[in-house]
Amino acid sequence: MASSSSAPLVTFDQVTFYHFERTRPALSEISFALPRGSLTLLVGPSGCGKSTLCMLMTGIVPHLLGGVLKGRVLVDGKDVSQTSVKDLALSVGLLFQDPEWMFATLRVEDEIAFGPENLKLPKEEIYQRVEDALETVHLTPFRHQLVWALSGGQIQKLGFASVLAMQPPLMILDEPTANLDPATTHAVHELILHLRQQGKTIVLVSKDLDEFIADADNMIYLAEGKIIAQGEPRQVIRQSGLHMLQAGVWLPEPTEIGLCLQEKGRLPAETLPLTVAEAKEAFSRLSFVSPKSEMVQPKDFGEALIEAENLQYAYTPKIPALRGISFTIRRGEIVAIIGQNGAGKSTLAKLLVGLLKPTGGSLHLFGKDATRWKVAELANQIALVFQNPEHQFLCDTVFEELSYSLLAKGITDPAEIQVRVVETLRQLDLQDNAQTHPFALSEGAKRRLGVATMLVGGGTQALIVDEPTYGQDRRMTERLMKYIRQLRQEGITVIMITHDMRLVEAHIDRAIVMAEGRILYDGAPQTLFTLEEVIRQANLRPTALNRLLTELRRQGMIIPPNINTVAKFIEAVQ
Repeated sequence: MASSSSAPLVTFDQVTFYHFERTRPALSEISFALPRGSLTLLVGPSGCGKSTLCMLMTGIVPHLLGGVLKGRVLVDGKDVSQTSVKDLALSVGLLFQDPEWMFATLRVEDEIAFGPENLKLPKEEIYQRVEDALETVHLTPFRHQLVWALSGGQIQKLGFASVLAMQPPLMILDEPTANLDPATTHAVHELILHLRQQGKTIVLVSKDLDEFIADADNMIYLAEGKIIAQGEPRQVIRQSGLHMLQAGVWLPEPTEIGLCLQEKGRLPAETLPLTVAEAKEAFSRLSFVSPKSEMVQPKDFGEALIEAENLQYAYTPKIPALRGISFTIRRGEIVAIIGQNGAGKSTLAKLLVGLLKPTGGSLHLFGKDATRWKVAELANQIALVFQNPEHQFLCDTVFEELSYSLLAKGITDPAEIQVRVVETLRQLDLQDNAQTHPFALSEGAKRRLGVATMLVGGGTQALIVDEPTYGQDRRMTERLMKYIRQLRQEGITVIMITHDMRLVEAHIDRAIVMAEGRILYDGAPQTLFTLEEVIRQANLRPTALNRLLTELRRQGMIIPPNINTVAKFIEAVQ
């Protein structure tokens, strides 16, 4: 729990901030104080100012990225406007939403040591901090690995370790579990609680509130650059929960259900579950009927586009990434590839787009052996949206980025380019960012632009999206999934590499589960969540909704079998 010290570690006093050359403030009249030793959840829809607020506490803005700051920000007694970034680094550490922004060296242990070395700490202490951080995030076996050779989840862990090694009193974690498998997310939750117990002050930006909401001391709800509500999490949700849902904030599924049932008059106003255990008690007197949307006809998919038989890949003889996997993916399928960090998911994606060639077994892509495809030719058939989409951006504005994609596919008529770009911007809610630099977009907007650049020219038969919900709020995720369902209607196959179990449960036809370079399961998501051994081996964790339904059924409640979303749960309540 929060420290009893009367002096807050962080104070924002009537803070308004304008980014460089922007006339609209990113933050407006922000005031709050963070007690020492507290855990604060910072929530809000994409683009609401969360990352800007985090960077203000470190001095990155205005000192490095420019901008105009009005009001006062104090961190550990230091006025941010009067203190250099290097001096603030003694008091605050920031884990970026994209940790690669932080990295300055080539190898894992060197990266962790980089911060303490700059503090000129004794050699023995630096060594001990590196050892402790490696052990904490389970990266000790990868200590000599090149940073760029890590998986997305391992990069996330390395960023976390680099912050831990600095041992600042304030730790700001911007989506620290975004690329982590569910079991590792749970371990990070336990670590954050342990850090708070040690007296650290934590500011957490995360869409994975299921793990943290019941244990947090404070919640700040931000929308359109302003604080809508702040206080103890249950209090904030009681006050603004429906507003948060409408704005696109992810809340735990039991909490969403509770808010919706309260709105319908089916649950007392004083009852607001935050956890599965609370929801189990709160919903114990409900009765259910089959929802109208329960009956789903089996989908008939088209011809096989991708066929793998005993597929193998090894980076070196000692580092096998894929150990003989077999599967077939057909036209029009929506497939999720899921599993533990380092399971081989990203390696498989690179094989499917020709960036790597198999070292064993066979892989046929669109009727042709993978070894016979040239990368440029294959790019017209299958597209990959990277885990970090900015790695594939080339132009200075969003409009130019999409125009370039069309030009690359041979579309040169200016009128046609204009029409196609405008329509794509509208579909993905990017029309207000047409003249924005791609790097200046929010992480959610970068993700949508990455998808758009791959598809705007047409002709693609399959799309691979690495972590599609990374940086996306609820509203934008629903819009992206609507767009993906539309692609399916056009005959495009969509393959998602994801750790988002809510996405898998609600939107996927088929899940391929991987662990240590092998396939453990290939089939329906609903069946997957009943296979305890597969769940354990792949470091997965059923969603809060799935766990709630399991608990209610154990109590003897009769619940329709096909409830896989909050909306279906609400619809089924009698």
